Amino acid sequence: MSTITEYIEKYKNMSFNEVPFNEVDALIFSQLSYVDFSAIVCKPDSDVEITLEEASYQYFNLYNEDELKEKISIVYKASMLLNQCAHTNRYKNITLLKYVNNVNDKIDKQFSAITFYINSELAVIAFRGTDTSVTGIKESAMLSYMFPVPAQIHALYYLEECGTLAERNLMICGHSKGGNLASFSGVSCSNSLKKKIKGIYEFDAPGFPRQMIERYDFIEMKDRIFSYIPQSSIIGCMLYHNASRKIVKSTNENIKQHQVSSWLIRDNHFEFTDETDETSKFVDKYLKKLTTAVGEENIEDVFETIFDFVESSGINNYEDIKVFDFARLIKAIHSLKNITDLQKDLIESTIKQAIKEFSSLVYLEHIQSLTKKIGLTDSKD
Repeated sequence: MSTITEYIEKYKNMSFNEVPFNEVDALIFSQLSYVDFSAIVCKPDSDVEITLEEASYQYFNLYNEDELKEKISIVYKASMLLNQCAHTNRYKNITLLKYVNNVNDKIDKQFSAITFYINSELAVIAFRGTDTSVTGIKESAMLSYMFPVPAQIHALYYLEECGTLAERNLMICGHSKGGNLASFSGVSCSNSLKKKIKGIYEFDAPGFPRQMIERYDFIEMKDRIFSYIPQSSIIGCMLYHNASRKIVKSTNENIKQHQVSSWLIRDNHFEFTDETDETSKFVDKYLKKLTTAVGEENIEDVFETIFDFVESSGINNYEDIKVFDFARLIKAIHSLKNITDLQKDLIESTIKQAIKEFSSLVYLEHIQSLTKKIGLTDSKD
């Protein structure tokens, strides 16, 4: 078994005619979308293309190693992937165009996308996602109470414009929220454009409200949607999915499995397992319990209260949840005015039940981690 960097090294001299575009390639392009190409790749109103090799050369002239290391982990790793791909025959002559990076805090929109022309027959449109910070998780959670969100509308416009201009078949991909944008735009675009779409690849992406996945156009496209989540998926458990999902093995633990550099690969496809682990099942279970307890019409108020509390508590990542002051959170929930006392009681009982189960889960994970480190478990997987 190998990882994404070893895959690139293995197939570096093989063209897309020799080894056709596959799920691992889709993952690579979804990660390259995290690179900031603002000063390198032209905007959507231009048709000017630049090779990946030249884009990499310009990028690493703009930033030195120390500057790149200061960026968040997923951006740094994407930069390293760009550099590796630029030194391969498989990727270096791919052209990049129509880059957009649009952030608007006033309407909570973060949208970025880029188009890759693989050859004369195939184009890849990749949408950028979010990281594993609380801010990134909050942005994904917004999808449960705002539909469509501004980034989804922007993704549809981008696909319609850039996909129509690309006189090629299309693959659409994205990691995290980017995967959600890929599916939303691919399902919602015009029928003429749908005919060009050969695959939509989403990697550990949040799902959709139930009314979206029950739409006729979603059902019509679901056989072309390829969804992948790691064993400890958190982001990918949010909301509902209506596509066949495959579970990928990872070398990381917990939410760090969201980092796709840890996903295991065999030849030109992922290494799969049959089911998610207890952490992922826990998150899936309690997110749905919470939504049921308050109703979809009130979930925005509840999530905003929870995330305001999280941010004011200085909690920045998954590990910090262990020091959560849940009693203060319950008090904040009971201060909400738009939900009934019964709903507040349901939220409280759900959170208390989650605390108890989460504590047991953390303890179990700690024991499993220790036994693995001292070699008491079979490490074949």
